[in-house]
Amino acid sequence: MKYSPFCFLILFFTTGMSGAAHLASVEFLGFSDDGMFAAMEQRWISDGSGAPGAELIIKSVPADSVIRRYRILWSEEMLYVDGMDKVFLNSDNPARDSIHELSQTLLDSLGISPGNTGVHCIHHPLTDRDAVPDRVSFVTWLGTFSYMGPEYVLQLRHYPEMPESPPEWLTMFDCPVLLEILITAQSGDTLMFQKDYSPEPGYEYVSDYRIRDVYVVRDSLTAIILNTVEPGFEGADSRFRMITGVLH
Repeated sequence: MKYSPFCFLILFFTTGMSGAAHLASVEFLGFSDDGMFAAMEQRWISDGSGAPGAELIIKSVPADSVIRRYRILWSEEMLYVDGMDKVFLNSDNPARDSIHELSQTLLDSLGISPGNTGVHCIHHPLTDRDAVPDRVSFVTWLGTFSYMGPEYVLQLRHYPEMPESPPEWLTMFDCPVLLEILITAQSGDTLMFQKDYSPEPGYEYVSDYRIRDVYVVRDSLTAIILNTVEPGFEGADSRFRMITGVLH
């Protein structure tokens, strides 16, 4: 799990924003026509401040590397104009609207489209309380109940590891973890393996992961969306991380 040498863009529109706890929403924006790229968007309204935030990540699927990241966080000051109340105009999240404007040209050039999500093999939102958080089995296509693709097993493993020079407030929360993802065939053969050998930028303080979605295109190009749990100002934040790879 690594970052591409290509452009890495984060836009922080913050002037003293307190990162209050929040429960983010996520949307898988699809694969490119050839399946080589995938994009995920998440958005939230910070608890307490009411400030909107959004992030859009584009990844190279085979390399699981970030091609471009857009991230916008509003400050509390941006919610007011001339002392008047919140200015969301006709939008439920203006940070998301700004990210769409910034990213659309690149998404179009890569051919990434919400109409090309491949096969949505797994979907376990947080409302699915019986879902096993770290293990699922799935097939990559389904013709009939008796005619379907090969079955795979996806497993998550967590390895607690405190980052170097952690902030003092981190001791009040659960220890961060490094992530390992393993997908195996029915034979037991390993088809996909991804591991954090050091904290992933942007996910240094995540203390738990949970399987939410699995998308597969062309029978092998895979995007996995995970729920994350990390410290927030007024409790735990719940956001998302996308891992990509190839079944082979």
